[in-house]
Amino acid sequence: MTVILSVDVEDWAQSTIDPTLPIYPRAQRSTEHLLDLVAAQRRTLTCFVLGLFAEKFPQTVRRMVREGHEVASHGYGHINVNEQSPEQFREDVRRSKGQLEDLAGAPILGYRAPCFSLGRAGDWALEVLADEGFVYDSSIFPSPTYRFGRFDWPASPVRARLASGRTLVEFPAATLRWAGRVLPVAGGGYHRLLPWSAIRWAVRRSLAANEVFTLYCHPYEFDPDEFKHLPFALPLSTRLHQGLGRAGFERKFTRLMNAFPTSTARELLQAKPWPEFVVPLRGE
Repeated sequence: MTVILSVDVEDWAQSTIDPTLPIYPRAQRSTEHLLDLVAAQRRTLTCFVLGLFAEKFPQTVRRMVREGHEVASHGYGHINVNEQSPEQFREDVRRSKGQLEDLAGAPILGYRAPCFSLGRAGDWALEVLADEGFVYDSSIFPSPTYRFGRFDWPASPVRARLASGRTLVEFPAATLRWAGRVLPVAGGGYHRLLPWSAIRWAVRRSLAANEVFTLYCHPYEFDPDEFKHLPFALPLSTRLHQGLGRAGFERKFTRLMNAFPTSTARELLQAKPWPEFVVPLRGE
């Protein structure tokens, strides 16, 4: 049983408010801070890096590689998959993959969709990933309560067989079956707002059922002062929804790192023969 410490490396404003905004320097600062934090604990991350971030801060991506972290793709421009045509999606992931491979000096094996939005796209999206040489995906959130969730997927890692006959390993975001519901407990607001005791209980229970707990977070969640440095004002509702709990997030993340064995997705690819799962056919 292990926890995948995965990070979506992006800029908060560009990914949340407006995709035409620039990648602000604060995004690099918070990412470097997170790398310092995990270095002190001698842990490694799976970093799903946005192409726009890598383009602006290539030295930070090189640091990830140098320190043994896995670099994977988060696409190029942080556009939801279900808002792109198959051709646009292919161009987005191809551009990101090539860019990251140039920086990493090694093949990029994994992909995660912005906002886990692959769950709302047709099955063509997984076929595109296989076409482009990806070996695994981590874009499925197998919970109907998450906005892009797909409840027709298993909660544990599988080797997904596509309609074309090709396969991709899927590391789904962690969920917890409780009180007749499937809760999306992999990260985000749940980990910002829940107390450590509840997070620890959820991780233990999910690991017991699913063997792997794929956690996700963002560097900006380690930056409680970010909103003070934005060049524009935010409504109070956004500040609360996106900022509440950031002050205690680093402490809880550090406790989680020390409480459970951790791994990268790349290390788990060959760890065992993951059970095969035939992907349910869906429309375009």
